Amino acid sequence: MIKTPHFLLVFVLIIWFTIFSNEYPFHDKTLNLAYAHIFPGTPNAVFIEKDGYQIGFLPYPKNPKVNDDNTLLNFNVQKGGNDVTNTFISLIITDKESNKLVHQFPYKFHEFADTTYSYMFQNQSKYSLSLLTKIAGDPKYENNPLIVSFDIEASNYYNSYAVLVTILFFVAFSIIIAIIFVPNFRKQISEFFVRIFIKK
Repeated sequence: MIKTPHFLLVFVLIIWFTIFSNEYPFHDKTLNLAYAHIFPGTPNAVFIEKDGYQIGFLPYPKNPKVNDDNTLLNFNVQKGGNDVTNTFISLIITDKESNKLVHQFPYKFHEFADTTYSYMFQNQSKYSLSLLTKIAGDPKYENNPLIVSFDIEASNYYNSYAVLVTILFFVAFSIIIAIIFVPNFRKQISEFFVRIFIKK
């Protein structure tokens, strides 16, 4: 039979692991590099229309966190509801607050205009993501790219939340360890709760 303190220890460990596994995914992030069509109406997706093209942007997570290497920036270029084919695509990331270029992904050929960039934001700020698409067969955009920009903000919430969860876990863990292995502490805790809940 499992004693109550041991059960509490196991319970806290399970809760902590569940929270942390959601914040720090243990799966290989490359599994999320799915070059999938972004449909209008997809939650968190943003669409901009320009010269008959519909350019979709879908960030993962919705609000990127600083120093999170699981951040994915998904883009899709469509025309008439279909993916545009035979394109060269580049992405430029600019810090809107300092107006400085942060990163530029070089042009890469895509048979279908679906692309995913894995990027880790270094600082809390507002960013402009400029997608540059050269489209084969388009007289206007074959040599000069179709340029569309999206805004996004990266925050430090991820780090603060993770630190808070870690601190709370170790506090709870320490208390349970003390209850299990330090008889006097267990007795003091019991007397404390008796005074609070019974002898009012």
